[in-house]
Order: sequence, then C-alpha cells, then structure tokens
Amino acid sequence: MEFEVLQNTRESCRAYSSRPVPREQLDRLVEVAHLSPSGCNAQPWHFIIVDEPEAKAKLVDALDDEGLTGCPWGDAVPAFIVICEEYANVMPGVKERYGTQRFAQMDIGMAAMGLCYAATEMGLGTCMIGTFSDRKMHEALGIPKERPVRLVITVGFPAQEAAPRKKVRKPLDEVRTYNHW
Repeated sequence: MEFEVLQNTRESCRAYSSRPVPREQLDRLVEVAHLSPSGCNAQPWHFIIVDEPEAKAKLVDALDDEGLTGCPWGDAVPAFIVICEEYANVMPGVKERYGTQRFAQMDIGMAAMGLCYAATEMGLGTCMIGTFSDRKMHEALGIPKERPVRLVITVGFPAQEAAPRKKVRKPLDEVRTYNHW
C-alpha cells in the first residue's frame, strides 16, 4: 500500500468482529514496532500481547480509569498490545546531559505508529488507548512497578468494511510555519 493511502486509511477502530487475530500476525506487528528507531538505539519498550479471555477481562477492567473514559467496547476486542517503557540505555554523554528517559516516550510513540500502520496494511483495525488505571494494569498483567505502561493498542478485524472516515484536521496554515513561529 502506498504510504499516503495508508495514512488516509488508518483510523481508530472501536467495533471488531469476533474473528481472532492469529498470533503470527500479532507477532509480526510487534516485530515491525520493535524495528522502529529509538534514541541511541535504546529500544525502551516491552510489548505484552494479550489475547486469552481471562487476561483480556482483567485488562478491560484496568481500562476503566475510575470513570474518566473507560473502554465500554473492550470486551469485543480480539487482542491488545500493551507497551511498557523500559530503562533506556543511552550513551554516557546523552545520559549526563539529558537523563536516560528523555527520548523513551517519543520512541514508544514511533513504534506504536509503525505497529498501527502495519496492522492497517494487514486489514486489521487498531485503536490507541492512553487512559487506564495504572494500578489495575500493573496488577492485571504482572508488570513490575518501575515499568510504566505508556499505551494500550486494541487489535482486531473491523466489524464491517467501510470507507475510511474523512479526517478532520486543523488547516495546515494553523500548524505550519517556515523559519520562525
């Protein structure tokens, strides 16, 4: 798929078919994400694929962030990929000047976007979720306390094929300038 078509086709999916996502495809998505660039090649991520019913139920419960947003459609999601932040082993000069984690969240964002584009190309839908109960998420998946969960990505076959929604974005002139603010 041409990149511009891919960019215009990818959208957040919140309605999935009951068809399970083969683990080979889930592994491929993580493989694509883990090939993403990262500051000092630190690769500050850990991916948890959640596709078994009991683990999914615990994860969906953790998506209830004490009533703020939640994920009422989570029970229908075939699989989730949880991205945790790992310690970033960066070059000594970078560590001294900027600390170890300066680039980690940006690196995770790039990995997540690559994963979502790859899923779109495979005919899968995704939705990135950044709101959840940290405590419940750590308990549900046995994540060490010192490893923050940064993102949860839903993955599955869309419930129905439909033309992508028209993307609503600010006018380019509002978000772009040349040479100064």
